[in-house]
Amino acid sequence: MRVLIDGQTLLTPEINRGIGTYFMNVTENILENDFTNEYYINVMHARQLERLPRWSREMLNVIVNETYDPQLCHGSRREYHSERYSEQLNEDLTSRGIDVYWSPNALMDNVFLPSRKANCKFAVTIYDLIVLIMEDAYTTDQGPDLIRRLKSKLKTLQRDYDLFLHISNSTKSDFTSNLDVADKTHAVTMLAARKSFHPNIFPETGVTQKYVLYIGGFDPRKNMRRAVEAFARLQNKHSQDSEIKNTRLLIVCHGDQAAKESLLHHAKSLGIEKNLILTGFVDDPGLLSLYQKARCFFFPSLYEGFGLPVLEALACGLPVTVANISSLTEVGGEFATYFDPYNVDEMADALYNVLQEPTDYASRMRRYEYSKKFSWQRTALEILRVFKNLATSMPEKLAEPRQTLDA
Repeated sequence: MRVLIDGQTLLTPEINRGIGTYFMNVTENILENDFTNEYYINVMHARQLERLPRWSREMLNVIVNETYDPQLCHGSRREYHSERYSEQLNEDLTSRGIDVYWSPNALMDNVFLPSRKANCKFAVTIYDLIVLIMEDAYTTDQGPDLIRRLKSKLKTLQRDYDLFLHISNSTKSDFTSNLDVADKTHAVTMLAARKSFHPNIFPETGVTQKYVLYIGGFDPRKNMRRAVEAFARLQNKHSQDSEIKNTRLLIVCHGDQAAKESLLHHAKSLGIEKNLILTGFVDDPGLLSLYQKARCFFFPSLYEGFGLPVLEALACGLPVTVANISSLTEVGGEFATYFDPYNVDEMADALYNVLQEPTDYASRMRRYEYSKKFSWQRTALEILRVFKNLATSMPEKLAEPRQTLDA
């Protein structure tokens, strides 16, 4: 079996987010666990692969496709450039005798989604349908053209793609409810926390002030304003509790200065500006330290395809309280407490309750052990299984002689 991995993600900001985490870990674990099949990756230039470990780069056959550049995804000629990319990709699929093409990041607005012309199977990972589920919010925030382009991509997926890899049962349900894809193949391939995420034996070391941790963002679904309002409600409701009064809300978020100033102004109007910390971008070692030293984790998102920060928090042994929506109950299981993310009073009460949960080493280890039920190796092996099933559903193609790579 020959598999071509679409490498567009390596040139996008998503490589540093949940999509990139999925792409990198799945690719590495497939290569680490499969020495039988051949793997190819198409990239704009070979230096993109420097993000991958050297051992995995050496196991990939590289195809350079210079028709993709993130800048070409914007502007009046994006459809022309998308078609050029699709044509070049299909030529490469045919000339290399590829059995399965996998697009790990199809629905973001900064990548091209190829249509199928080659005689091979097309697979795609679906992370969420946020823009469609929360269409009104995103139309206001980013304009109607974003919705139009997404719906165009969904039509292509419905017509040309054979296998859909969903990162949660919730995402699968949303996708199959909104598209006519009942006759397609579907698999749930969940995310996992990285192995470096684990409890700190001495979580209080170096902590001068306790804080509630929230990994957020400024797009509409992250519910930032209600998060701040709930924290203010918590502090006002328990103003006589010195421990609550001295606890801070620390939000890890990356956004423009105007968005940050707006949220800080909102916090000031609620009287908690001194207890709100916006960190900006934090690298992986810094993020691990923040998880390990936090008192608890708070995640009031209005919609998630998976909710990886919840699992990372549990892997670090934190008590967590999260919204009772979409995929988050799948991720948190019985080790999280839940609230209505539209109800500020309920959010404040949930925060108070989670701050009372034990954080001794044994409690942290129980949460950590639960998080290990999610495994990148297990996800990669499931993807490999469905890829093989796809390839063997084309016996007449597998019998054809292969074309070799040019010397």
